[in-house]
Amino acid sequence: MKKRVVRAEEFEVVDEQGHVRLRIGVSNEDAPFFSLLSPDGQVRARFGLGGDGSAGLAVGDENGKVRATLGLSSDGSASLAFGDKNGRIRAKFGLAPEASPTMGMQVKDGELSQVFSLAEQGTPTLGLYDKDGKVRVRLGLAAAGSPVLRLLDPDGELRAVVGLASDGSPFIQFLDPDKQPTWTMR
Repeated sequence: MKKRVVRAEEFEVVDEQGHVRLRIGVSNEDAPFFSLLSPDGQVRARFGLGGDGSAGLAVGDENGKVRATLGLSSDGSASLAFGDKNGRIRAKFGLAPEASPTMGMQVKDGELSQVFSLAEQGTPTLGLYDKDGKVRVRLGLAAAGSPVLRLLDPDGELRAVVGLASDGSPFIQFLDPDKQPTWTMR
């Protein structure tokens, strides 16, 4: 059986009305892509590879706004994000490639204190974003594997933390604008 090869820089599949519904090609940056289009020409889903080795899938709504993405960056980090009707990211779940900066709480000599460290194996986090695209809530695991809920102000500054300390004890802590604890309950 003889194999045939078709070569092109871009390939389009059209519907009965001549509208492009599928496009396979290479971008101006030599990055391959695969796009699915609605009858009116809006890209509704696109899978592509970046020149840096990243890969991603974007899903758009009928107005062309990206509403969901799944990506793998060239550094090995992965993310899943959801956008609102304006295309702003509102929720994001991600894993860092090997280690990620995290904030945890530890108890030492009976005192609760903050610990900033690198979490092993890309500790999972879930972020919730406001209408301006700024993260306001982060739920994740601290470096020691303890669950932590972080509440951030409109400027992205940490203002409250709820979770379990390294010894398994529950805590709530409020912080001032200088990130100093103003109230702690254990």
